[in-house]
Amino acid sequence: MFRDVSAVCFDLYGTLIRIRTDEEDLRRLWQPLRYVYAYRRATYGSPQALRAAYREAVEAEEAAARRRTGRDLVEIRLETVFESLFRQKGVAPTEEMTRAVGRMFRACSTDWAEAYPGAAALLDDLRAAGKGVYLLSNAQRIFTQPELEMTGLLGRFDDIRISSDWGVKKPDPAYFHTLLDRLDLPAHRVLMVGNSVRDDIAPARALGLRTCYLNTDAEPVRPPCDLALEGADYAALRRALLG
Repeated sequence: MFRDVSAVCFDLYGTLIRIRTDEEDLRRLWQPLRYVYAYRRATYGSPQALRAAYREAVEAEEAAARRRTGRDLVEIRLETVFESLFRQKGVAPTEEMTRAVGRMFRACSTDWAEAYPGAAALLDDLRAAGKGVYLLSNAQRIFTQPELEMTGLLGRFDDIRISSDWGVKKPDPAYFHTLLDRLDLPAHRVLMVGNSVRDDIAPARALGLRTCYLNTDAEPVRPPCDLALEGADYAALRRALLG
């Protein structure tokens, strides 16, 4: 089905990595994070106060990014938010302080994060067969870099796109073009593999790309696409690409 495809572009979360996070839990996330800030003399009166300050900072950064770029689908760098939470309390953080807060934020809010069985082998097989293998993810570098390392996926791509590096995210076509313009291939020779109709499949189809939908969230409706698979069915995807 996809033997003429030269480049395969993967989404990450829900496509190659199975993950569940909860960024609302006061006891598990915001209370320990409050202490981390307090250790550096950036004291918030309660976990609720820190969470509210975080939300306000995110909204302010996103609004500023929309004004600056004229885009609706902006992606900010959360390092800027974590830094601003220090500065609100009169503390000038180092880069290492900000990074440590971000890593703790992710660790405390994560229930699980693991590669789907067979994900690494699929990427290796595609590259061994001469296919270009690329990542296009709506994600934060501060979280995604260690998760790619942890799951063993980091070195298995020809190129990686993480939206926080680019200031724009799917489904904005401009984010797709950060990769597509580099590939310089006819659209029909690029396959987008993802688990989101809105972010992956629909915009890729609009750009003329081939599409494979992985229904890892047990959605009841099959979207318009070239190939729809139930779950992370990498064996079927491998057959479609390599025969």
